[in-house]
Amino acid sequence: MIRALLVNPYIYDFAAYNFWSAPIGLLYIGSVLRKNGFDVNLIDCLEVVDEKRKPDGRAPFIKKRAEKPYQVKNVKKHFKRYGISHEEFIKRFYNIEKPDIVLITSIMTYWYIGTQEVLDIIRDIFPTSKIFLGGIYPSLCYEHANTVMKNADLIVKNTELVKFYSFLENAFNIKLSFKPSMYDFEALPFPCFDLYDKIDFVPLITSYGCVYKCKFCATQYMHPDIIRRGVDNVIQEICHWQERSIDKFVIYDDNFLYKKNEYAKPILEKISKLPFKINLYNPNALNASFIDVDTAHLLYSSGFKEIRLGLETVDPLFQKSLCGKTKIEDFENAVNFLLDAGFSNGSISAYVIAGLPFQRWEDVKHSIDYLAGLGIKSSIAEYTPIPHTPLFDEFYSYARYPIEKDPIFQNNALFPFSWDGFTDNNLAFLKQYSREKNAMLK
Repeated sequence: MIRALLVNPYIYDFAAYNFWSAPIGLLYIGSVLRKNGFDVNLIDCLEVVDEKRKPDGRAPFIKKRAEKPYQVKNVKKHFKRYGISHEEFIKRFYNIEKPDIVLITSIMTYWYIGTQEVLDIIRDIFPTSKIFLGGIYPSLCYEHANTVMKNADLIVKNTELVKFYSFLENAFNIKLSFKPSMYDFEALPFPCFDLYDKIDFVPLITSYGCVYKCKFCATQYMHPDIIRRGVDNVIQEICHWQERSIDKFVIYDDNFLYKKNEYAKPILEKISKLPFKINLYNPNALNASFIDVDTAHLLYSSGFKEIRLGLETVDPLFQKSLCGKTKIEDFENAVNFLLDAGFSNGSISAYVIAGLPFQRWEDVKHSIDYLAGLGIKSSIAEYTPIPHTPLFDEFYSYARYPIEKDPIFQNNALFPFSWDGFTDNNLAFLKQYSREKNAMLK
């Protein structure tokens, strides 16, 4: 039997928190390998401080101060390792047999330093094992990954699963009997969360792609086509995990309410009729334009404990230039529908984007004030410059760091597009201002 090891690396950053994060792509691949008869193990380095976990499943990562890489040595912020130490990481290998293959994921582009460190450790310990690297980082920064990740036998983008299957068959002289596309939801087995000792929540990918073309988002590049999962398949997975005592689910979907009568409403109606209650969360913003009276009531009755809406900015011209997903009138109607359905003011929030190229700080303050006036919370989303997006391609040369040359500078904690009209001090003020406004809501 071929032994496979899945690895979710620890990360280095100025700030990080487990905001319902899970290496779900890696876990899907693990389940596919199981179906092909592989023995699969998991080391997830991103462990959290469990005693500080919130009732909704979110929690702070284990962390420790770390030395800054030379690229950011002069940044006046503390740099930390989030997750287990590399010493603890090495100890984990004592409990498993030598893997024939190791699959490493890497999420944010600017987390590649931790990925590289983990990759090099694995190569030192298992010099003959085949090592694969995938995830968002190599998908967005493929050339950089191929230059830096020297110890990987194969680096694949998110669309190159066939390449991965072929390498496996050639490297081990086998014929895989089960080679589904990652877009074939009906064929894919559920992700192997059972490899964890304890499951606090399960993310549900209900679609890939996005109907919108927001200038700051890479979804169009990563997943050009919209692929939706069957309604019954979503319900089956909820029931699968509920039978294993899981009651918290997180919707990963950039356009969950798009064509809601064909998709979201049937899902929510079936969840509402289940013989058990679950708790639902949506870190990906819902589009307020698609929320009507019925939808608001279904969101409430199906188990959503809070609602996160996408606003970006209250300035209609600015909003239209970014993506034009919603109009102020539709947004205000949605808030009223949600309140009437039973959601409290404090359970509704909207994302406000901050730190865009040449954005003025007053725009963010105006949006915070607007949301406070509606009686809902603001959630500042600091802009991350992402390769292969229109904003990145148009403005990378104006950043105060070489974001096009080294992904470490794409970190929003560095505020790459700070300028005279929106400084670091302005951003610090806005964060505090948002917290104070939110504290007034229940």
